[in-house]
Amino acid sequence: MSYYDNLLEKIPKIKKILDNDTNYTIYHYTKPEKLLNILSCGAIRFSNALYLNDKEEIAYSYRLIVHLINEFDGLNPDLFDKIKNHFTNKYKHIVDGEDDFENKLEYFTTSFSTDSDNLTLWNNYAKGKSYTGYNIGFDKKKLINEMTDNDYLPIYGSVIYDKQKQIKIIHAIFKKWNMLFERALNCKKTNEVKLFNILLELIDVLSIVSIFFKNPQFKNEREYRIVIVNAFGTEGSKPTGVVEKNGLFVPYLEYKFSKDAVSSINIGPTFDENIFYTSTNRMLLNYGYQDKEVYRSKIPLRY
Repeated sequence: MSYYDNLLEKIPKIKKILDNDTNYTIYHYTKPEKLLNILSCGAIRFSNALYLNDKEEIAYSYRLIVHLINEFDGLNPDLFDKIKNHFTNKYKHIVDGEDDFENKLEYFTTSFSTDSDNLTLWNNYAKGKSYTGYNIGFDKKKLINEMTDNDYLPIYGSVIYDKQKQIKIIHAIFKKWNMLFERALNCKKTNEVKLFNILLELIDVLSIVSIFFKNPQFKNEREYRIVIVNAFGTEGSKPTGVVEKNGLFVPYLEYKFSKDAVSSINIGPTFDENIFYTSTNRMLLNYGYQDKEVYRSKIPLRY
C-alpha cells in the first residue's frame, strides 16, 4: 500500500465518496487521431494537473481551501496559518508563474466520464461536419488494478461538483488534522518532527482531494479521474515527457495498458455513421482489438 493509500485510509468516508469500489466502465473521450495513437501504442497520457486547459480549474480548489480556513472557527493557528500560506502561494504560482520544480511532487491526471454518450464531451472532440469524436471504454477495476500492479499507485474517483459537499469534505479534513495536531501538542513525547509530519500530511491530503473538486458548472461532464503522484527530480520517479498543447509545454506520464482493460469503443454523433462504424472496426482489427464492441451514439444530429 502506498503512502497516499495509507493517507486516504485515514478519511474512509471521503475515500468512499470518491469511489465506492463498485465496478463499471469509464470512458476516455478523444479526437480520432489521438484514438489511433492510443490504440496503436497501447498507452494513455496523464498530464500535469497544473497545465490543464483552464488554470482556474485547480486554482478553484486552492482558493476554496483558503476561504474556508478564514471562516472556520477553532483551528489551531500554528498549523492552519502555514496551510493557508502554502495554498495561497500555490495559487499565486499558478497565476504569476514559477520556475522552481526540482524535487517537488507533481500530480498527473487523465480524465474519463461515467457517461458513454455525452453531448457536451462529444462537442469538445468533434469538428463540425468534418469528423466526430470517439471514446474508449475501460473496465475501471482492471485498469486500476493493472496500474497498481505496475507500481503506478493510482488515486482515483469521481469528480465532485456539489459545492456544499466540497465544503463538507474540507471541513471534515480540517477537524481531523486539527485534532491530531492539538493532541500532539498536549503529549509530552511530541517533538517538532511529529508536528511537521502532521503539517505535511494535511497538505498532502488537501492537495489530493482538491484535484477531485471542480466548478459546479461542469457537472454535466460526469468526470472520473485517475491521478498519479510523481516526485520530479528524485530517484525512482517516473520519467516524464513534454508535449506542446495550445502553446503550452505540458509535462506528461505515459501508462501502457493491456488490451484486457479495454471494453468498448464509442463513436460520437455523425451523419455518416455506417462508414465510421466500418472503418473503426477495421482499425481495431489492425491493432488486435477485434473482440471489442463498437457502439454508435444515440444522440440525434441537428445542423
